[in-house]
Amino acid sequence: MKAPFSIVLIALYAILFPAAANSQIQNEKLIYLDETGNPIKEKKAVLLRQVVQFNDTLWEINFYRMHGPRIKSFRSRDEQGSILNGRYVSYSASGWADTIGEYVNGKKVAFWSIYGTSGRLAGQQKYENGELLWTKDTLQLNQHVDSLRKAKKDSGLIRKITKIEIESEFPGGAAAWLKYLNKNLRYPDDAVNRRIQGQVVVGFIVDTLGNIPVSSAWVQQSVEFSLDKEALRMILNSPDWTPASQNGRLVKSYKKQPIVFKLQ
Repeated sequence: MKAPFSIVLIALYAILFPAAANSQIQNEKLIYLDETGNPIKEKKAVLLRQVVQFNDTLWEINFYRMHGPRIKSFRSRDEQGSILNGRYVSYSASGWADTIGEYVNGKKVAFWSIYGTSGRLAGQQKYENGELLWTKDTLQLNQHVDSLRKAKKDSGLIRKITKIEIESEFPGGAAAWLKYLNKNLRYPDDAVNRRIQGQVVVGFIVDTLGNIPVSSAWVQQSVEFSLDKEALRMILNSPDWTPASQNGRLVKSYKKQPIVFKLQ
């Protein structure tokens, strides 16, 4: 699928748009930690552990630096995070996702992507049942793709097919999305008081009905806990999107949306 529209939206803090508390994620637990990972009072904490329950067998655990970006995010079959199962993301000091992969029952599987400081793909690894099969940098990956294309072309497997693709979008397009954001986005009080600004990038899936499954949303670029949470709230609380289509058939699509928080 083509990249989603990349309009950057700015949250302005002004009297006309007073800050409001974020609507709470259901079944969320916040635990404040010291530098060794032990529970401590919020005022003395250096780390924050957010635990979100999606259902009886799916939990997401996010670690933050206090008043800073995420450190890592992973999914587990239990609240303690002892059985990794699902998406795993680690973040650079600047808040960009630098490693993204999947676990199944505690073992790495499928493809793991490694990103540079600018968010560009730097390499990939392939795992099977926890065992590393190979590691390739971007040059090797491109060479592999080119060789596959040549092999298919030489064998006559490639046919010229005209594809008609229509991207999923917010109902009414970019202008309506901007209007929705200006009306509903609120700059969290704590971030305002601490003068925290930056861009949060949220990844999510739009299904064939235009819904955004709650468990599909994740943070690709993190700024700080309250700003990340507000950006996620805006995505998950948005009205149904117009689903993507391919050759007249509705398909689910993957989107990435930046939201910039800037103080005036």
